[in-house]
Amino acid sequence: MGNKLLNEKEVAEQIGMSVHWLRRMRITGGGIPFLKMGNGAKAGVRYEVDAVEAFKRSRVRTSTSTY
Repeated sequence: MGNKLLNEKEVAEQIGMSVHWLRRMRITGGGIPFLKMGNGAKAGVRYEVDAVEAFKRSRVRTSTSTY
């Protein structure tokens, strides 16, 4: 069975950020790896659950001074 795919809204809720933030990160880089399904304006963006979990783990800190 493959890795489940999540839409923007589901990911935004899981990570506590806005859909707008996810969109901005897709343009500027540094966000969660994503899949673009389809072509042109009708293309949908999906995120693999494993990629979202890895992103969350990468944000774990043990100190406020840790960058």
